[in-house]
Amino acid sequence: MKPKSIILLSGGLDSTVSATIATKRTNPLFAITFDYGQRAAKMEIVASKKICRALRIKHKVVKIPFFSEFKKLVLLRHKKKPGIKKFSESEDVWIPNRNGLFINIAACFAEYYGANLIITGFNREEAREFPDNTPQFMNMINKSLRYSTLKKVKVKSYVEKYTKKQIYKIGLKYKAPLQYIYSCYLGGKEMCGKCASCQKLLECIK
Repeated sequence: MKPKSIILLSGGLDSTVSATIATKRTNPLFAITFDYGQRAAKMEIVASKKICRALRIKHKVVKIPFFSEFKKLVLLRHKKKPGIKKFSESEDVWIPNRNGLFINIAACFAEYYGANLIITGFNREEAREFPDNTPQFMNMINKSLRYSTLKKVKVKSYVEKYTKKQIYKIGLKYKAPLQYIYSCYLGGKEMCGKCASCQKLLECIK
């Protein structure tokens, strides 16, 4: 019997491919896309809805309004900081405890709806830049979930061992709906092709 899962879906490459694999190996109850005031929120939600429709997964948008208080975070919609146009440094896109918060919110839903797993798009490449993408982080947060959820919900990524280029190839293999992904920090109707996120995606498909 397949375990029940809740998928964290940003609409980008990594979470889309991990979600696609999850449809084969788990019974997804729904996918969650978070709107925490990021510039790309609208387009990420649009992309995620299309991806969920293609994968036949229910989709839920969860808003986190309190991030609007953090005026110094340049990734958020309210802030326009001179000199930062490409979001090329990890500090440009760092949101305090974002992944930890996402997972704990998802754990609330998982506990209530009886899911065993929270599926993420954590991967080897981003683990080099962001400590909350690493296997160590997943291991530690899984330990904490043993205490905070009665069902001992676990976090899992089906792409954690791979680089983005490898993830793209895996996505093709699993016929992931890659035509719908959105991976731009700026949040325009069309991906800018210049920010760090767009550049990483372009490198994958060369």
